Amino acid sequence: MRSLVMDRKDVFRLLFLFIFALNSFAFAEKATSPILDEELLKRIQNEVSGSICFEHVRSLSTLHRIWGSRDYHQAAQYLVDKASLYGLQEAVVEKYRIQTGRENFWMQSTGGYLPWDCRSGELRLVTPYPMLLTNFESAASTVAIGSRATQTTAELIYVGRGDAEDNYQGKDVKGKLVLAEDGRHEKVHELAVHKFGALGTIQFYNDQGPYLESEGIYWGRILPWNKDRTKPSTFGFNLSATQGLFLKNLLLKGEKIVISASVDAKILENGAFELATAIIPGSRFPEEEFIFFAHLDHPKPAAHDNASGDAVLLEIARTLSNLIKNKTIPAPQRTIRFMWIPHMSGLNLFFWHHQEKIGKVKGGCNVDCVGVNQAKFPSKFYVALPPHSLHSILADIACNIVADFNHQIDQAISQGETADLLFSPEGSRNLFSITPVAYQGGSDEYTANTRSLGIPSLYFYDDPLPPRHNQINFLDYIDPTNLGRISYLGAAISYSFASLGEEMASQLLNEASFRGESRLSRELLKAKNLIDRSRPENIHQNFERGSDLLFWGLNREGEIARSLKELVPETKNRHPGLLSYESSLKGIFGAATNELEKRYELRCNSLGLKPRHKASAVPKLPQEKIIPTLKKGIKGSPGYFSNYFEDMLGEDYLKKYKGVRLSFRYGNVGYYETLNFINGQNTIADIYRAVQAELWSEDYPAFHSLTLEETTNYLQMLSDAQVIDLKTK
Repeated sequence: MRSLVMDRKDVFRLLFLFIFALNSFAFAEKATSPILDEELLKRIQNEVSGSICFEHVRSLSTLHRIWGSRDYHQAAQYLVDKASLYGLQEAVVEKYRIQTGRENFWMQSTGGYLPWDCRSGELRLVTPYPMLLTNFESAASTVAIGSRATQTTAELIYVGRGDAEDNYQGKDVKGKLVLAEDGRHEKVHELAVHKFGALGTIQFYNDQGPYLESEGIYWGRILPWNKDRTKPSTFGFNLSATQGLFLKNLLLKGEKIVISASVDAKILENGAFELATAIIPGSRFPEEEFIFFAHLDHPKPAAHDNASGDAVLLEIARTLSNLIKNKTIPAPQRTIRFMWIPHMSGLNLFFWHHQEKIGKVKGGCNVDCVGVNQAKFPSKFYVALPPHSLHSILADIACNIVADFNHQIDQAISQGETADLLFSPEGSRNLFSITPVAYQGGSDEYTANTRSLGIPSLYFYDDPLPPRHNQINFLDYIDPTNLGRISYLGAAISYSFASLGEEMASQLLNEASFRGESRLSRELLKAKNLIDRSRPENIHQNFERGSDLLFWGLNREGEIARSLKELVPETKNRHPGLLSYESSLKGIFGAATNELEKRYELRCNSLGLKPRHKASAVPKLPQEKIIPTLKKGIKGSPGYFSNYFEDMLGEDYLKKYKGVRLSFRYGNVGYYETLNFINGQNTIADIYRAVQAELWSEDYPAFHSLTLEETTNYLQMLSDAQVIDLKTK
């Protein structure tokens, strides 16, 4: 009789099969063969170590990595030293002097930030009773970036938000400290100190969410000087919601509060922002590069955001370098560069100083906030693809490797092969899947994925994120197992792309054809469904909209051929597979267009209307006659950190351009792609249609959508700011 007691292996296998049954939708079906030989992929898997990667996170998370600081330099030097140890070449820390924080590198600056360093800081309650409130050693984010040295004892006054002048009415803050709730710290400091004479500022965000969120001391900054740079700023402290509400409630009870503040910090007016970089040189096209980039800065510990990304880059570098050095895999044909950069401004700084590289970087990948232990913090891992305006074979390579990885995990679970689940010895035994998504623009790939820099780039990230930008972005959130899996993914994708040559062209064209047909079929279905739901008042406009979706979808897929011609010189001589691919695309587009027209005619008949095949959803004038062109001297994106538009157009520039929103700077795909679809041939109307087609194709939220008027006014603003020219046909 068989025993009813299962052994550990049976329990383990049943557990995974049960979890797999609940989550099977997350695993992509393996539709095509992997781009890389499976033996090469296995060799990469066998070398990757999530545990080594985790140790890099541990080391980096002990440092308060603020631009220009000693700790930031120590982190950059650590990465360069490790890269050199692992056999990478040209491992250096590059320095870029920043003197005002308002120097523009094309459309980005450092946002007023200057190199800054802090040694200590402490805030104590003196009255009504002595108590330590916060200390730099335990929470480095408590001292506001930009603070100067002080030793101050003064009364505390509550000023509400503190970021508007009416917050100070009837309150005497001169010679005192102010406590502000929810106002942006730099604005609070500008008013409290520079206008009303306070000695310093204390700020908190009243976020009474989960326990840890309430305890997070979120970093804030104060600008080094007042607006006209005639007075130096003083100091500021950031507090948690719990700490801030404690002080506020004492004041509301009528208690007089006296605070003692001490800071040992300084602005480094002759300092520099730093960037660490190293390469694995290419064997055939060394001047062409694939770049990895991850921001190095953020307040200690910044384990998940973004020591995790920095460490993954280093582990990818170690993995590939060791395999190449030991002749386990051949050297890639193109150079793979690793860059650890200042957040949002780093790529602009690099390419501003290395403009000879523009056009030679063929692809990239940004890694920001990865490797979370999903059992400790519920999250998912995503790979965001380049935008439609920069569609490249890189997107299909990434999707191929992702599908193969997910299939491997699927198979390992169903067959009980735990070795193929890529567990790290010290890591979790959690399941894992990868979800490819459309372009996000959530981090430094925002700078890379621009037409002027021309670097189609992926973005690796977790979402949602654990508490960050504070002292509780703990190492404990990080999982060595997931770090190893993500390092493998990055190594496989980058090596595939950097190794792309004539021998891979046919397989890549098959991959592009398969995925392109799938994308176009999905878009045809969207268009047909829209027609079927149309009413008499919008049927003609919806037909135009559906036709635009197919046209710009074909345009996107055609970029594959362009990218292959750039990457594989042999295909320029009319590679048979390329001819077949281009012919297939045209055939699919023609068939889809005919099918949509028939569906439109049927719907018109059912509504008692006559089809109008030349109907237009967009006015013909004047947008059909105006062609925007990029100015050669301006590159990149408008910038998360930027004073470019204020300098060019004045402080209140947005009031001049009806409908244009501040989100044009960051986070709005509609604005981003409006700039990106400028190619010297598209009219304003073309650009509008292309952007609307992309937003619809990828199901972006309505926030990202622009009207034709908004598009026109935005482009006029860019023209007035000397970013583009507007030419009439």
